[in-house]
Amino acid sequence: MTLRGLVVSGEVSGDVSAYSHRLKKLGECVSERSMECDYFYPEDHPPLNVWTTMSFVMPLWLRMLRRYDFIYSGCEEAGQSLFFCKPFLKGPILYDTHGDLVAQSALMRELSTGGQKKTTPARVRVVSRMSMAAAAQVLTVSSYHVRRLIEEGIPPSRISLIRNGVDLNLFAYQPLHQRPEFTFAYAGAYQSYQGVENLIDAFDRIRDPDVRLLLVGFTPPYATLKQQWAARLGSRVTLVDQTDRSTLVSLLSRAAILVIPGIDHPGRRNVFPTKFGEYAALGRPVLVTDVDETADFVRQYKCGFVSGCDAESMAAVMETAAHASHDSLVEMGVRARHMAEEHFSWERVGDEYAAVVRMAVERYRSENPLQRRSWRDIRKP
Repeated sequence: MTLRGLVVSGEVSGDVSAYSHRLKKLGECVSERSMECDYFYPEDHPPLNVWTTMSFVMPLWLRMLRRYDFIYSGCEEAGQSLFFCKPFLKGPILYDTHGDLVAQSALMRELSTGGQKKTTPARVRVVSRMSMAAAAQVLTVSSYHVRRLIEEGIPPSRISLIRNGVDLNLFAYQPLHQRPEFTFAYAGAYQSYQGVENLIDAFDRIRDPDVRLLLVGFTPPYATLKQQWAARLGSRVTLVDQTDRSTLVSLLSRAAILVIPGIDHPGRRNVFPTKFGEYAALGRPVLVTDVDETADFVRQYKCGFVSGCDAESMAAVMETAAHASHDSLVEMGVRARHMAEEHFSWERVGDEYAAVVRMAVERYRSENPLQRRSWRDIRKP
């Protein structure tokens, strides 16, 4: 089946975040499996960049949208924007949630108001409902979120688990040095819900001067935070700005244990961090907090350490991890690499995603036989 698809992004075309990386890789996956794929960035096209009114403006692009056999909606706003277009499309909309939008919004509101407001704004609930209603198939990265979607009434047949993948050639296995330069490393974003502040508090409790920390991924909005942590931890910490992926691999290979902190909240529980597969592919033990599905993988494969998300619990586990034998860390790293190969390779994820696309298109065509015809043909007796 030769198909043509469109990826609708929620970011500008030059974005280099993990979000945009997933969109582009999934597009490449279907292209490599004989499905053409184009990209559309509404943020680059006023007035489509105004998300709150985009659902009323998007029908003006209907002629363009009807060229495609399927449309990948890369975020909730993109899903909302396609709501009024759905009856006139030639194929299904696949809505990629990336996590629990409603819970994430409540979390960010709680953090921004210092805990005074913990509910999800009404606008976000409306956008989420419109996105779900527009979707023929809902994609998510977490099996925890699959269960949550089923509880909300989405039929299991309309939900697909599509993990975040990893390039196993770029993130190749890196033998652990006998004396790694850094004991712990974290790479990613620095919003408060990432839990990095808990990691800093935990690391500050470790008194061993030979235990060092590497933090990668600072962007200009977090320059002040970077300065504060540098002043607080001194020579025990190395802080690096956001960099390209090849440099990232080189930096992380200089650490013994890679860390994914996190806070205990539904908005954090129903995600699956991209960095987990990348860390594991490098052949490093992964230290995670017991707040999402990554902890289940670490326990199953015995490829790292699991702690509570508070600083005291994390510090205790970090002390244990920092003094583990070199051989035990190597064994954990080998198991982590095996886990990455088994679950997170883009080859596997691509096969799964391509199968979902073909299934969704076939089902849509059987349920909507008139949609593939032009309006002129439909009017003919």
